[in-house]
Amino acid sequence: MKLLNSSNYIENIIIILIAILLPWSIMFATPQLHIGYWGQVEGMVIFSHFATAIIAIFFIRIAVLDKDLRKYILHPLILLPAIIGFYSVFSSLFQRLPIFALYGSPQLGQGAFWYFSLSLLTLTYFYIGRINKIKILIFINLFLVTSVVSIGSFFPTITGIVISFFGFNDWLALYFTSFILLLMYIIEIYSFKIKKELLGLIIFFILGPLFWKIDNNSSIMLWFLITIAWMFSLISLNHFKKLEIVHRLIYNPLFFTFIPIILSFVMVLSSFIFWDGKTDMTDEITESLGHIATLVARGSIVRVLFEHLISFKALLIGFGWGSISELLIKSFTPEVFYQINTGNRVHFHTHNELFEHIYSIGLVGAMFYIVYIYNTFKYSFKISYSVAFLWLLYFCIGTFWFTWISSVSYQAILISMLITSDFKQEENRVFIKIRNIFKPLYFSLFYFIFIAVFSFYGAYIGYYTAANHMDSFRSHSLIKIAEEAENQEKCSGKIYDFGKGGIQFSQKFNGFNNYFKDQVLLYGVLNDSDYKVLGWYLCASNEMILNNKASIELINVHINTLATISVLPGELGRKTRILSQKYIDLWEDKIILLLSLAPKRVDQSIPLISYNLNNGDDKGVYRICNYLKKGIYYQGFCDLALGSIAIKDGEFEKGLKLIKKANDLGVLDTKDIDEKTSNYLKNLIKKHID
Repeated sequence: MKLLNSSNYIENIIIILIAILLPWSIMFATPQLHIGYWGQVEGMVIFSHFATAIIAIFFIRIAVLDKDLRKYILHPLILLPAIIGFYSVFSSLFQRLPIFALYGSPQLGQGAFWYFSLSLLTLTYFYIGRINKIKILIFINLFLVTSVVSIGSFFPTITGIVISFFGFNDWLALYFTSFILLLMYIIEIYSFKIKKELLGLIIFFILGPLFWKIDNNSSIMLWFLITIAWMFSLISLNHFKKLEIVHRLIYNPLFFTFIPIILSFVMVLSSFIFWDGKTDMTDEITESLGHIATLVARGSIVRVLFEHLISFKALLIGFGWGSISELLIKSFTPEVFYQINTGNRVHFHTHNELFEHIYSIGLVGAMFYIVYIYNTFKYSFKISYSVAFLWLLYFCIGTFWFTWISSVSYQAILISMLITSDFKQEENRVFIKIRNIFKPLYFSLFYFIFIAVFSFYGAYIGYYTAANHMDSFRSHSLIKIAEEAENQEKCSGKIYDFGKGGIQFSQKFNGFNNYFKDQVLLYGVLNDSDYKVLGWYLCASNEMILNNKASIELINVHINTLATISVLPGELGRKTRILSQKYIDLWEDKIILLLSLAPKRVDQSIPLISYNLNNGDDKGVYRICNYLKKGIYYQGFCDLALGSIAIKDGEFEKGLKLIKKANDLGVLDTKDIDEKTSNYLKNLIKKHID
């Protein structure tokens, strides 16, 4: 059956056009097309989901007419991403913020929608790629895209127009690898006088200078190691028959699948070897280890999250996509928070695809991902060693980095080329059994209809949230929003994001908190509009928190803002506290809520304890400290505060013992105590106790 026949001509033309446009989604990362708070990414995510939905709609009718299309869905490389997507949906049902767990972090968009797109787009490119002219068109299109993104990255202001995509070029490593993979497929399709394996290795050498140009250390290291392994395979295969058994053991899909897994655990192991969990890795480790520090830093992100995998629920279904920032906030002890130097805007990805899947959708979901990798290698080896080695580089880069949504179409194209045009069902016995359980027509219709509806929803919530936060939270709009909120019953109406936890809002709120603080400390000036906007931020976030719609990140920002307000000096600080008093009165409740979600974050109680202490609210100090005593993690600052109260009440010996206890816990050496006070208390302890 021809692809472009009269019965479905229009549908196929539209599908081909969308398929051509999809790799160009990277253009949404240019400043001219930014949308949302993370403008470089959110536009790409929206377009990807919308395009997927449109293609799925047109495939519904085609599936009724084309029997071949129905069986293509059962191919492992098409079905497995869909299974990961469905399992992600299942996992999200058990998360605190289900929609956020589906969608993933808006900085990246990796989630259930992502995998449904990968599945459908792989099917799409395989389907339209059956016509050689269209396949050549796809090749040319990818060449143009790669050229544009390379020029735009290396020369961001060419002709005076800013066309840069991101503030760093490391992301190009996967683009370059994908492009070389494309060239390798072309070599395998057409005949050349030179040996294809040797020609493939020669082309592979191009990646070395490209990786050096973008200064991606991990990619350079991986390229070097894989080059050696590749050369060894060519030599051993052609010249050393005695090594044939070793060759078979190493150069096969199963062993290649284990390599990214092994690298992932080596990365984590390096953190245990080179980082003691106390040293500031941004300083000493970087200076002593050089390039290895990158490996250690990425390993440390995964390492501090291990504690969350101790429950059966976590191992089975994970914590949902986009949960890494939440988990990191939970994991931060007062020390680790500064050791990995993330500040409030924490990492949104583990920088390792295997562990990202484990934390997001559990070990079961991660196993589907591993099986997907295995099948990629399985079909790669059927083509050539060259293709297999390039896919090995692709997945190994994923152990140190993350994938942009724009590269999903790239991956789909490359994966589709692994699926042979003479699709043979006997190669997929497991999926034949699935076909026997479900009628192919009904199964394919469910597949397309579900993805169409689901992807439309993903595109809609992504666009609504991005457009709302881009237009509503610009500086010139904030005053108007704040004034309107004063006359409305709900002050959080403008930040509706379908239950994604107010992630964009939390970042804007954090930025305003820093602005407000600088206005007081650096300039000593505040306008009435500043107070109004602050009041709206506090009101809206408080409302979301009370309605259980706030992410841990938003709760954290709300608490940090109250902490800032509590120490602002002078008349401006006093006025701010008066205007914000009703939220300060609820500060303790917010702390208790945060600690119920993130028990380790006892450090967030310090500003409240200090505020109560300075205002003579001894009962408030006792309340929060008694609550902390009931938890697993204790805050030594309580001993210091309670010791101060005891001395004030005339219980000098009792108070001094408590202060000594705080000192033994290292409280007097933290940033929370100024050096003068610390030295005074230490001398007092030394004089009367030591």
